[in-house]
Amino acid sequence: MEPDPKPRWHRASPRNVTSVGAVVVGPDGLLLVKMAYGSTKGQWMLPGGIVDPGETLDTAVVREVREETGVDAAVVGVCGVRTRNDDFDNDTYVMFLLTPTGGEPVSDGYENTEARYFSLADLDADDVTELSRSMGKMALLGALKTLEFAADYDWIRSGRDPKTWRLFR
Repeated sequence: MEPDPKPRWHRASPRNVTSVGAVVVGPDGLLLVKMAYGSTKGQWMLPGGIVDPGETLDTAVVREVREETGVDAAVVGVCGVRTRNDDFDNDTYVMFLLTPTGGEPVSDGYENTEARYFSLADLDADDVTELSRSMGKMALLGALKTLEFAADYDWIRSGRDPKTWRLFR
């Protein structure tokens, strides 16, 4: 077999994806969804997805939770960042801690087949992804640290709109 004369970076355009994941903790436990497709099909994981153009990360995670589970939730803060490189593609996954504010979990019927709350003991099931299990256990045990929205930041002086320019610290 002849070696490819082009360097790897000439063969494909790089792909940089930013997505969000929701660690939603309510009185009934951790909210998870059972995936309907992809490499995690049939497994339980955090609700979330790709950030749409024109939205901040915190807006995206609230939207994704509502779309995927029917649950309304409020952001507490950023609780984790997973970065990944698969060959020439990069994927950044920002996880937020949220509290439910309304609605009962229901599958979206498209991306997932079920949505429900998991207790601490439920997270040990074999079909829960390891990242969901790890983040969920820490959240349910009150051990997650968060970066919270900087409500005291001087938005006027900075010339920024807090709806489109977000600071978590």
